[in-house]
Amino acid sequence: MTKNLTKVIIFVCILLVLVLLGAFYLNSKTDKESVEIITEKKAYSVNEELKVEIKNNTSDKICFSSCYPYMMQVKNNDWSDYSYSDCDKDNVVENCIDSNSLKAFGISLSEMFLESAPYRLAVSACIGCAVGENFRVDEIIYSNEFEVKK
Repeated sequence: MTKNLTKVIIFVCILLVLVLLGAFYLNSKTDKESVEIITEKKAYSVNEELKVEIKNNTSDKICFSSCYPYMMQVKNNDWSDYSYSDCDKDNVVENCIDSNSLKAFGISLSEMFLESAPYRLAVSACIGCAVGENFRVDEIIYSNEFEVKK
């Protein structure tokens, strides 16, 4: 009886280790296959430049619109888009980030007439597109929340 019980315990332990290793592998793969939009700080004044990094941790190139590469969203009860003027040019793919790459840029907050509130960026992405093609929204990626203060 003791030999069989030992074999069962060893089998259960090996099975448990394999399940944990599989869960760890799937979790790490999910984390790697993502696009992250991160602001440099959690709070900005209306006179500052919002500094943003987009990390493309996927195997695909992601591209952005020539008209509205990002939408500023304000949080009242729900998230709502900041009101922009109409785009007077064709909405084509203008910039891309290759797979496993990073792009940084700044947004002047002083030009936007923002109120003190929580905000985030909503970035429409075209997956696998090429510069000059008509832009299509394949995915919307959201930044972390940040505060704008007057």
